[in-house]
Amino acid sequence: MDSSTTANSFLKPLVLDDMNYALWKTRIRFTIKTMDECAWQSIITGWTVPKFVDKDGDYIIKSKTTWTTEEAQISSFNAKAINAIFSSMDMRMFGLIADCVAAKDTWDTLQEHCEGSKNVKRTRTRLLNSKFEKLLMNKDETISEYDLRLRELVTEAFTLGEPIANEILVNKVLLSLPKRFNGKIWALEEAKDTSKMKLTELISTLQVFEMNTMAQKKDNGKFIAFQASN
Repeated sequence: MDSSTTANSFLKPLVLDDMNYALWKTRIRFTIKTMDECAWQSIITGWTVPKFVDKDGDYIIKSKTTWTTEEAQISSFNAKAINAIFSSMDMRMFGLIADCVAAKDTWDTLQEHCEGSKNVKRTRTRLLNSKFEKLLMNKDETISEYDLRLRELVTEAFTLGEPIANEILVNKVLLSLPKRFNGKIWALEEAKDTSKMKLTELISTLQVFEMNTMAQKKDNGKFIAFQASN
């Protein structure tokens, strides 16, 4: 595979489905912004077909041949944004937005479909906050297993548009660990300001501590067995 093929594969839009909205939302936003910042603004501000007011005070859709340069340009920005969105849909998702002519309408429709109405979103957020508060690492659980459960909540929060700050996540982990990690926590807090640690750094540090602890227990078990055999 040559470099151009690799590049094209990397740049290929992510196809939206019911499971990847959070990732799709982030990627398509930056895809559109990279393509044209004004195209992204058309999603923020919205777009309507240019109209004029006739002598009776009614709004009439303007013929494209009468559009001003600015109106044509704004329409082009909207077209770029909506084309990027359409290009990242499968047939089922496309059916939800096929009738949309404004990029903002497609964006809002997909967001409501994937995230739910405002009332649904509030309920989901409340339930998520409850799960986050109750999350604790089990005694027989590894750091990797606990991190996976934590990441699921982080992803859900991101999907709902309620990202959890790194400092909150770090503090949550430190308060959720079993007693076997107390010594390591004290050492970390003694050595550095844990509020400034990245979650990935903390998880990595705890994984190393966990592996070393398990290795020591294994070596001690072998030593005891060796003494007994003598």
